[in-house]
Amino acid sequence: MLSNWRLTAAFTAVLAATTMAQDMSKIVNTSHNMTNLDVWGVVIPEDRICLPCHVSHNARTDDNGQAMVLWNHAITDQTFEMYTTAAGNQGRQPEGSSKMCLSCHDGATAIDDFGGNTDFFSNVKIPADSLSNLGTDLRDDHPIGVEYPPPDLTGYNDKSTFTGAKLITINGVDRVECTSCHDPHDDSLGMFLRQTMAGSALCLECHNK
Repeated sequence: MLSNWRLTAAFTAVLAATTMAQDMSKIVNTSHNMTNLDVWGVVIPEDRICLPCHVSHNARTDDNGQAMVLWNHAITDQTFEMYTTAAGNQGRQPEGSSKMCLSCHDGATAIDDFGGNTDFFSNVKIPADSLSNLGTDLRDDHPIGVEYPPPDLTGYNDKSTFTGAKLITINGVDRVECTSCHDPHDDSLGMFLRQTMAGSALCLECHNK
């Protein structure tokens, strides 16, 4: 008879494999599976879905030398024009997950520029006419890099009421970032949204209107 620890280990391994398979199934038929972008000339070695963004060893670090979720993709070096609130507070230059997102969606950094792709690198960028190309002028996009709730504004819900939206903590401050509204690993709601837009549900997670 198997010992308790062996049964536990076997169960844990099966659960981890199931969870990974579920996560992969959420990505495999989306644009974040870059093997689907072969029409743009993107080639992913061995069709490794995770490789453009993540790597098991020798991952990249951020500007402060901190690890970033085993990050493998080139990091944008662009300077962005940020949204400014009515009270004059401007979002910070992208950090954390937002900087990772913009390392493809800035339209300047090649989407096939990642570790281990030297043999297939073609300097492919998101087309200028694509809605996915945000460029470097973010003044017409929902603010990122801003504290939540904004210290200069009222009409915001307590974060404990969120059911989909997610705040990103950077340097001890809860902030709105790209991944507050978008989950790069799950496109089941379309546009990688964390909450449906029906009835403005995603907006109303934060905005008390």
